[in-house]
Amino acid sequence: MNRFLRVSRIQLLLISALLIAVVAVACGTAEDTSLVASGGDDDTPQRVRMVESTQIFTEDDIKAIGWKGQRDFQLEYPGATTFKWGYMNQTEVGVLIYASAEDAKTLGVAAAEDQTFRRESDNQARDGDLTDRISCRRPVGSSAVKANTGFTSKSFSASYLEPKSDLSDDVLPATCTTRFPTYNDYTVVGNVVFMCEGDEGNLLDPSTNCEKVADWLTGAGS
Repeated sequence: MNRFLRVSRIQLLLISALLIAVVAVACGTAEDTSLVASGGDDDTPQRVRMVESTQIFTEDDIKAIGWKGQRDFQLEYPGATTFKWGYMNQTEVGVLIYASAEDAKTLGVAAAEDQTFRRESDNQARDGDLTDRISCRRPVGSSAVKANTGFTSKSFSASYLEPKSDLSDDVLPATCTTRFPTYNDYTVVGNVVFMCEGDEGNLLDPSTNCEKVADWLTGAGS
């Protein structure tokens, strides 16, 4: 009886070890895969990707994959050497570049969490002048408009009107009744943080830019 129990326990240990090994192989590690975390809820999902890379990327590297930088952000981004918004594939992408991957994973993630923050009650940006890029939507329409909110900060101008328009920072005479953060998803690749508007300017839709940018930047997709 004791011998049978000893054998059974050994078999159970072997099976457990095998299962753990299978799970570890299936999940991968931070060095060979993107770590995707989903935030928000079913109605307002957020996709966060952390991609390990030992390469230090520059603004020129990002421009080389099609990002067209426009202007610096208005708020302060401690530790960031570059902090700009621009366009890629006709939707807005904000870029924060740091001196190291460690800074991007700490300071950069904290900044991205702030800039993609949505209130639970209505999914809008927090009150106050704390969100750099705001999309102001008319109550009965889905198109973004420039907003005259009474605030002097440019951070309250809608970020998505026409990517090629020279009026991208002008304020049109409209009342901003809804203030949504332009960015929902973000991706960290090495020393760079990408904050992305949803496809076709739909704020809560998934962002192909944030999904694919790591492959484009590292050449994995070529």
